[in-house]
Amino acid sequence: AGEGERGRARSLLTDGMSKPPVPVVSLTYLCMLTVLIAMATLSPQSVEPPPPSPPCPARAFTCPSHCERRGLWHCKPLAAHRAAVVASSADDAERSRAAGLMRKRGLANFKEAVKLLRNVHARFPDDVEVKLELADALNGVMRVETNANSLVIEGTLDTPANKKIWRTLGDEALPLAKAAHQADPSSIRALAVYADAYMFSSSAKGIVQQAVTGASVEYKRIANALLDYPTHDSCVGCCFLGGFYAVAPWPVGNKDAAAKYFEQAVSQKASRRNLYYSGVVEYQRGHYAEARDFFSRAIRAPVGSETEGDIGAFLMERSREGLSLSQAALTKHK
Repeated sequence: AGEGERGRARSLLTDGMSKPPVPVVSLTYLCMLTVLIAMATLSPQSVEPPPPSPPCPARAFTCPSHCERRGLWHCKPLAAHRAAVVASSADDAERSRAAGLMRKRGLANFKEAVKLLRNVHARFPDDVEVKLELADALNGVMRVETNANSLVIEGTLDTPANKKIWRTLGDEALPLAKAAHQADPSSIRALAVYADAYMFSSSAKGIVQQAVTGASVEYKRIANALLDYPTHDSCVGCCFLGGFYAVAPWPVGNKDAAAKYFEQAVSQKASRRNLYYSGVVEYQRGHYAEARDFFSRAIRAPVGSETEGDIGAFLMERSREGLSLSQAALTKHK
């Protein structure tokens, strides 16, 4: 019996030694793991995604100013632009002051806004919104100082003094406005600011030069794009095209085509500018009765927009002059 008990004991000892040992987990490791899980659960870290960059459409083998080329058909945002987006100019004090001045309108306010926005642009050179605002302020100065290069019954407003203003300020405004338009082609504001800047800059070369060179192609393209927004600024696209055909020399110029565009503008909005322009072209066509009626209506009509209001006094003065000339012409040709 004793021998049997010893045999069973040896068997149990042998079986226990043949099994693999149970692994021992470090107590320190378990503690560290528990702490990490608790931190992840109780204090989750939110990671902000990088700010989105404006689109970089490749147009005519070129990239917008805030982009760089990647292959033949693709453009990629510049790292500098992404950094500029992070360093937002939205809370810039000078930018806020400039915005207030632009709302007040007037030549002195426009000039002060230009000074402020030049400073902001120097701090945020890749911010397309700042570029747009600076271009808009520069356009405001040119619009008031040169009466927006408006139509007049006799001659044009492209005097040497006005050309100097358009050349200096227009050449500054144009690349800024173009960059803003390229960054957001769907923005009607960016398109309108670009249209004004292009008109002023190209007018520095003179009406004849503009009409017979490639500048007229881009001018008409922009104006036609504005026609897609007939309610903006009282169909200003009609006025761009009507004005072009009214002053361009033969064979480009066409008073009949100009009259049709201005008629379209008046049908959209019988504003002081649109009625005055219609009166000018009708007078030039020898339709003095129609011109008299348009000038008479222009005197009683309000301005149709802020930009039209910038030259409201000029439009009133020239409408009264046109009415007097039309009445005199009717008396002469009785």
